[in-house]
Amino acid sequence: MTMIKKKIIACKVFTDELSAVLPKEYRDIDITWLDAGLHFNLDKLEFTLKQALKDAATEGADARFLFGSGCHPDMCHITNSHGGKILGAKNCIEALCQESYNELGQDRTMVITPGWVRFFPDMMAAAGWDEVDIRQNFGRYDRFLLMDTGINPLSEEEIPEFYDLTQVPVEIQQISLDHFRAKLIEVLR
Repeated sequence: MTMIKKKIIACKVFTDELSAVLPKEYRDIDITWLDAGLHFNLDKLEFTLKQALKDAATEGADARFLFGSGCHPDMCHITNSHGGKILGAKNCIEALCQESYNELGQDRTMVITPGWVRFFPDMMAAAGWDEVDIRQNFGRYDRFLLMDTGINPLSEEEIPEFYDLTQVPVEIQQISLDHFRAKLIEVLR
């Protein structure tokens, strides 16, 4: 009996968390990392996801996605029509913690992860934004709620640099990786 190999197609925002919780039996799994900035160009995101699926099919691999179902309006259709399996969460925040993004994001709060902060320059470039665009688009928020797993926390320099860029205060909430680990195992099975 031949085992079908699995391949993970993942958003780079999960780099640290995936490395921390990937079960031992999957340590040699092939991972295709997709740029987090693709979220700013839905056509490019769709094209890149479909290409990654085609590549996985060519390799005879069973594609597993570490993207939220809400990362693209047609995400579930894209993955299901090509035999892929997607993470059972709307977005990266709901993949990392049990609370829903809507609950956490009340009262003019935007919920982010250290990965999002670190990939912000790439996302700005993908969107063609400068500091003024950032402040116009994120100025409606009273705070950023940073969900920190403790794996690779932001440095003492990164937090004020992010504040200087956005002009929005950052509040840190510690979370465990238990929920993400369970979601990952679910998508891998």
